[in-house]
Amino acid sequence: MMAIASLLWAFAGFAALAAAMDRHEDQLGTATLAATQRHLWQVAGTGLLLVSLVFCLQRWHTSVGIAAWLGLLTLAALAWGLVLTYIPQRARKLALGAAGLGLLAGALTY
Repeated sequence: MMAIASLLWAFAGFAALAAAMDRHEDQLGTATLAATQRHLWQVAGTGLLLVSLVFCLQRWHTSVGIAAWLGLLTLAALAWGLVLTYIPQRARKLALGAAGLGLLAGALTY
């Protein structure tokens, strides 16, 4: 369950990082954000990725946890790239859903 929570948090983290990028502002509707708001999205995305790492480190030992985290980051980045490519109009809802399900999955592990 921790691996699923970690994957969902990584997906949400990549979504937050994409929201801060100029390249994806049309897809995610963040064109009107100020520089400080973009910085907050970057901090939130980095924080979500770190939460994902913590979940992996709690599940496995350090070396295996980091390797598993890198694998999960790869899956999450691929999934996020596919979402932005094929269904960008649903990207926001999927990112919020992933964050909510990650919270639920994380709560169920304890």
